[in-house]
Amino acid sequence: MIVVFSDLDGTLLDHDSYSFEAAKPALALLKNRKIPLVLASSKTEAEMRPIAEAMGLQGPMIVENGAGIADTSVNTPSEQGNHVHAALTKAVRQLPKHLQGCFEGFSDWDLTRVVAETGLSAEAAARAKTRRFSEPGRFSGTEAQKAEFVRLLDASGFSAVQGGRFFTLMPKTSKAARMAEVAASLAASSGESVRTVALGDGMNDLDMLQAADCGIIIANPSHAPLPVTKRERDGFILRSTEIGPVGWNQMIHSLVQAGDF
Repeated sequence: MIVVFSDLDGTLLDHDSYSFEAAKPALALLKNRKIPLVLASSKTEAEMRPIAEAMGLQGPMIVENGAGIADTSVNTPSEQGNHVHAALTKAVRQLPKHLQGCFEGFSDWDLTRVVAETGLSAEAAARAKTRRFSEPGRFSGTEAQKAEFVRLLDASGFSAVQGGRFFTLMPKTSKAARMAEVAASLAASSGESVRTVALGDGMNDLDMLQAADCGIIIANPSHAPLPVTKRERDGFILRSTEIGPVGWNQMIHSLVQAGDF
């Protein structure tokens, strides 16, 4: 059984327009072959539910950079995780003042600022502000300050990851850990072994790409390319030549043509 895990922004969604129009042929191909697609994004459950619905997807989703798992087959959004976000923001408030001032997150910004930072509509930006597990934002300090910030946050039980667009604070988990959890659940329910394919474009996707049986880096010129790892040199990670959903469509079709699906 093959299961595809995919990041959204800059991968399955265009970095600027958030459209997945160019990936529709590949999405239809997966659906026709009954290959599950699990979205794995830094977005919130509130943001991802309408996207999953528009794509015709139902089932588990990895939300807020792997900090939680949601299930679109359940109509009511989960209340899970509210306490996690509260503990995270408290940990930031307890950092030294000179470091606190270097970070601004979605909780600090009003709706107008979130719209400006993300390019989302006001309605979509409001969904982006419904954080349960994590806090994306901007770090304005020096690299030395960022290193100290990450070190002290780590000591408080949290981590920070740089995505394609934002610097995100979250619990010590990852998309890779959640991918393994979802894959194990699907294997148990289907009685089949699971082969994982993961697609992403940012540093926050790298662990997931490394852990997948096949990882695919989607080109995104808006940030530096992901580093070449041993797993890529050994042929387990591929790169698209096209960007965003065009590259996503390209790589899914390439796997099918190569007989990997």
